Amino acid sequence: MKTTNPFQGLTAALVIAFGAWLGCSAENPSGPEPQPQQVSKKVQDAGSATARIYQNVTSFEELSALISGPNAVAKLDIPEMSNPQRAAAHARRVEKRVVGRLLSTKPGLERQMADGDSVLWEGEFEENGVTYRGKLLYNADTDEARLYVVGFRFPDTHPLSYDSTEIKARLNRTLSDDSDDVLLAVDLLKRYKEGGLIVEEQGRFVPDPYNPGSEITGGVLSNEVRYASSSFVRKTAARLEYHEGQGGSYSKESEFADGSTSREEATFNVDGTGTFSELRRDGTSVEGQFDSAEDDGEGSFTLTTTFPSGSDPVSMTESGTFQVNAADSTLNGSFEREVIYKDGRKETERVAVEQMRAGDVLTTTLDVENSDGSGGNITLVETPEVAQASGQWVDTDQTLMDFVAQYYATDNSAHLEFEKYASQADYDAGADPILTGVFDFYPDGSGKGTITEGDQTYDVVIHPDGSVTITPRS
Repeated sequence: MKTTNPFQGLTAALVIAFGAWLGCSAENPSGPEPQPQQVSKKVQDAGSATARIYQNVTSFEELSALISGPNAVAKLDIPEMSNPQRAAAHARRVEKRVVGRLLSTKPGLERQMADGDSVLWEGEFEENGVTYRGKLLYNADTDEARLYVVGFRFPDTHPLSYDSTEIKARLNRTLSDDSDDVLLAVDLLKRYKEGGLIVEEQGRFVPDPYNPGSEITGGVLSNEVRYASSSFVRKTAARLEYHEGQGGSYSKESEFADGSTSREEATFNVDGTGTFSELRRDGTSVEGQFDSAEDDGEGSFTLTTTFPSGSDPVSMTESGTFQVNAADSTLNGSFEREVIYKDGRKETERVAVEQMRAGDVLTTTLDVENSDGSGGNITLVETPEVAQASGQWVDTDQTLMDFVAQYYATDNSAHLEFEKYASQADYDAGADPILTGVFDFYPDGSGKGTITEGDQTYDVVIHPDGSVTITPRS
């Protein structure tokens, strides 16, 4: 794309993501409508290609999660509580920060433990402009401690009004050596100031029993997020339970402002296989099975999507097989998609996938071939902060679309911009584009945007089933 990259920095990315959440409104049509006669085929093809590009990225993210194990499948919305390892790491950070501070200022704490004092510390401290209040309790008979830390006075520019963490652990009779501590539970509660997207976040993690110094292998993790009244998403609640040698389960439910809900569930068997199901707010259902690559490096999946009555297309089936490199967790393989329409027509699509990792940057290449002759390449570059997709798409008439998109795996929202050229030769020669477009995609799979052809602008709605409605502006 020959325009300036519109994505400059994480702040801009977050603004776009918040806009995507807020824009996912009940006004989005739930089914296809007739295309206006005056819309050119190039505009129609551009709208369809945009939907296909987004669909391929989201399909890949879903399938890669299915073959990567429980932590990848589970979509838990609080960063510190998104999987058991992160929850345990959050607890360790809080414990180390507070207990380390106390040991440097109150060297007699371990003597108090030996004497059987139940309250080892209670007080306040400041850190990075935030005032914290805390309490450390200890039961010498059970060797169990409870650390409770609350941030309650924040700078005006800080989004939080309240931030608490409660940790329960066995200490092995010492405070100075945390290598032999055993985490029993961690609870988190955050409240946000008015005017933000999120009102409150709650999370809890209870690990399975484990020996000091060993890794946590399972447990129960749950979290809940409540959103502001201005957001179309009102609440999400998720739960992940996994026990080594026993398997587990995952569920998540989202509630929306119009009273609709969506739900996804998964089961995890001991042998690495499992099932996945989803019921989206528009009535779309997804059912499938998977075999994760955790044990043998080979993963596979099959998913069938059934769209609501009256939709065209009617259904879609996806399946694929992948090999996972244990050294860097990259995968290679392919998946196929078959879409069935009301008139019995079938369209197939094959996607070859290659991944490489350099440090904390993961690059995925998707090469797409469609049965109608269209196709393209998509490169997804993911860092810990953000993911960007870019590439080119060639339609059956050999017109070429050059695109760049910012993608948000936490909720499958995205922002995409494109330029379309009459041919590859025109693009290479630096000719002006014949079309341009800007789109936002939302967590339910729908999207909205505009396509501009000369002096004419079109409003475009992409429905959750992938169908497109295009309306010329007067």
